[in-house]
Amino acid sequence: MTGAAPSISSNGVVNGASFGPGLVVGSWATIQGTNLAASTGEWDVMNGILPIKVNDVTVDFGGNDAYVYYVSPTQITFIVPDVRTGTQQVTVTNAAGTSQTVSVTVDNFAPAFFSWPNNQVVATFQDFTDAAASGTFTGVTTTPAKPGDTIILWGTGFGSTDPAFPQGMVTPTTGGPYNTDPVSVTIDNLPATVYGAALAPGFAGLYQVAIQVPNALGAGNWPVVATIGGVSSPTGPVLAVQ
Repeated sequence: MTGAAPSISSNGVVNGASFGPGLVVGSWATIQGTNLAASTGEWDVMNGILPIKVNDVTVDFGGNDAYVYYVSPTQITFIVPDVRTGTQQVTVTNAAGTSQTVSVTVDNFAPAFFSWPNNQVVATFQDFTDAAASGTFTGVTTTPAKPGDTIILWGTGFGSTDPAFPQGMVTPTTGGPYNTDPVSVTIDNLPATVYGAALAPGFAGLYQVAIQVPNALGAGNWPVVATIGGVSSPTGPVLAVQ
């Protein structure tokens, strides 16, 4: 072995969208620390099977191999494997050794939306063009949402689906299983019509929540919050409305 063993930061195992507390089976999570990997790398998915090792880096989560997407010296992005809710133990192993053991809590729900620049919620229209403020991305046309528009919000941590989908697999492109529990969404505290929430086809650990933007919203950047199973997403992400 060469180099220092990996080390996980204090409170360094977090939700992969909010980077705060909240870990759920089958959803994205992030490990922050030092010496986590010797080099940067991403997974190579073969035949829809998610890998458990990238650049000789593995994550043991509650005695199971996590599905590792991205590794770097300071960050690992992974999908939580099928474990019980409650307290679980996490370690990182690479060629230099194994990290200290960190205790984390796994919940049934920990909804969180992914964010673009300026804390904009990752949102698309039905044709999958970006619903974001103009100029959000250089060289990419983005259009703010309007009251009454139907858009898709992208997140993680929304819990189980019906039918249940096996962990470690990419969701079929024919359509993702729907959430077993209903999801509600507010934008600037106004209720949005929710058409459904499901695992995103062709992805892993990624949820789509289809909504209609409330007609009463005015122009501005408004906070977006989802609630499922009595648990609400963090209040940081906003939707640009024009």
